[in-house]
Amino acid sequence: MNQIFVYSGEDIISSRKAFLGHLDSLKKDNSEVIRKSGKDLTREDLELLSSPTSLFGEKRILAVESLLSGQKSQDKDNLIKIVSSLPCPVVLWEGKDFSKTEQLKSPGFVFKNFKLPATMFHFLESISPGQGETNLKLFRQTIKTVEVNFLFLMLVRQIRLLILAKEKKDILKLPSWQKAKLQKQASPFTQETLLLIYKKLLRIDFQQKTSGSPYSLQNLLELLLIEI
Repeated sequence: MNQIFVYSGEDIISSRKAFLGHLDSLKKDNSEVIRKSGKDLTREDLELLSSPTSLFGEKRILAVESLLSGQKSQDKDNLIKIVSSLPCPVVLWEGKDFSKTEQLKSPGFVFKNFKLPATMFHFLESISPGQGETNLKLFRQTIKTVEVNFLFLMLVRQIRLLILAKEKKDILKLPSWQKAKLQKQASPFTQETLLLIYKKLLRIDFQQKTSGSPYSLQNLLELLLIEI
């Protein structure tokens, strides 16, 4: 059975880099990489790959994004079976995490699952008012292993969830234990403070997209975290 590499996990930036790096390494071996989206992949596409080499003698590699994730169907299951039997190398990228149980259901698939570091969650869940030095320290520890742009997106999400928790609204159907953690973290904040932090984050986002600030994203976030 042909070995199929699957790059996946919560850390989509790292998994994406590894996926593209794998393809780049294969291209150096005089290979033709055929890129496809899982939702657009057809039987006709796969029939063209029934030969491991092209007309010009180049090795063929199939790269598919989001084949295993998404809505299940008989057609998709059939396509996955055909992909599994192809004679050419196959590399997949999936923007989600696969449990060990899910991985075992796909024999012949080699999963490279990228987890987000625990330091990131510790930082996000530790943000509290009047703790500027601690907020800053945890932030600097986190960006050693997490790209600052991705961390910024996660910070925006965390503050938005804290606002919802403060308002005691339904928090996106999160499990009860997660709601309780968010409500506890939101407790020492006032609603006005959380809304102000959110507005500042939106302003930072606008400044980064329009080059409206001489400071880097890291510097702007450090200033914000000290002020919380």
